Amino acid sequence: MIRRSIFENGKRWLSTRRFYSTATPSIEKHPDALKRFIVDKIKSTGPITVAEYMKLAVSSPSVGYYSRFSERKQVFGEKGDFITAPELTQMFGELIGIWCYHELANTGYTGDWFLVENGPGTGQLMFDVLSSLHKFQEKKVSIHLVETANALIDAQEKTLCGSNSPNLDSNAAYIRKNQTTNGFPIFWYNNIDDIPGNFSVFISNEFLDALPIHQFQKCSKWHEIYVNLNHANELIFMISPGENLHTRGLLPENVRQSEKQIWEIAPEAGIYVNQIVERMVSFGGFALIIDYGHDGTRDTFSLRAYSQHQETDPLLNPGQVDMTADVNFGYLRSLVDDRSLVFGPQTQREFFGQLGIQHRLMQLLKSCNEREKQEDLIKGYNYLLGEMGERFKVLSLFPKTLQSIMEKRKGPAGFAK
Repeated sequence: MIRRSIFENGKRWLSTRRFYSTATPSIEKHPDALKRFIVDKIKSTGPITVAEYMKLAVSSPSVGYYSRFSERKQVFGEKGDFITAPELTQMFGELIGIWCYHELANTGYTGDWFLVENGPGTGQLMFDVLSSLHKFQEKKVSIHLVETANALIDAQEKTLCGSNSPNLDSNAAYIRKNQTTNGFPIFWYNNIDDIPGNFSVFISNEFLDALPIHQFQKCSKWHEIYVNLNHANELIFMISPGENLHTRGLLPENVRQSEKQIWEIAPEAGIYVNQIVERMVSFGGFALIIDYGHDGTRDTFSLRAYSQHQETDPLLNPGQVDMTADVNFGYLRSLVDDRSLVFGPQTQREFFGQLGIQHRLMQLLKSCNEREKQEDLIKGYNYLLGEMGERFKVLSLFPKTLQSIMEKRKGPAGFAK
């Protein structure tokens, strides 16, 4: 096998002649078990794609990052590996709840509706969204959460339902049913396709950035990036010797013909937005997506890992660190532009600024007499509108049947130019 070492941007690269992949068997539960499995897999069958590596690291049964949530006890929050906006400030979810209620009213729809969240984390975002809907005395909504990790479902249920007992029905499409502490019916599913068809409002926050990505680099031709081993059996990135099925099938033609040298794509993110649009067209509804991302202009790879809030090498401890990659909102928009109304990507700073977050902060500060809580409120505000306010982008999707309404309104709330 011919090998050639390449160093670029401080990363180790390897070019090789063979690469294969196989299905994933069960893996023993041990801190290094997943890494040993990946090493043995590569030794046996050859390099794996970055997407396959991410999928193994994040969602392998028992040893994937989110699969081991209960064992680690802390993944989210200040004591975990990363913190999300809902854990920092209630204003994030409260304003999203107000946005959902406001946009629902502007569609003219008055029937029963679903509020759907993919990747609900600890359930804190939905908790704050429902706080707003409860204040509006909304009675026609039911909650539908899509989650694959049982330990996270337990955490979400504890956050949202308190001590209410769940209803488990093995014959139902849902995997769990309960009632939130403020009286909303709530259901859990492993897949969005299992949710019954109905007018739905879809929300997600830091969901798409965790989906597996394929990475491509252009030399004279397009090559895919793989994960391989060096002579010391350490995991390294490699560049394929030539084009393959993924470079031919996943790269959009406009990218192939452009001057771009780097491209990342998350096929599952594309599937997700297509599922949303198909449901909007069939049953009505709209969507709000918030995540790390860009509009398609990024020219460097974005895969990174975090442990205890510190960025670390994504190849060192698979299964023990959070992995994330920037969302290409420009690509997602191109997939559904012809079938839906797409607004954004807008910066998180601009979105929440237009929704009146400063006014909400002033309200909360006036109603709070504890100095420490006031400081936390200001900290959360600065987080949402500071550096993260620029790095996070917001995208909304609406059915084309609402085009005349949106033209009169000049877009949904938070997306004014």
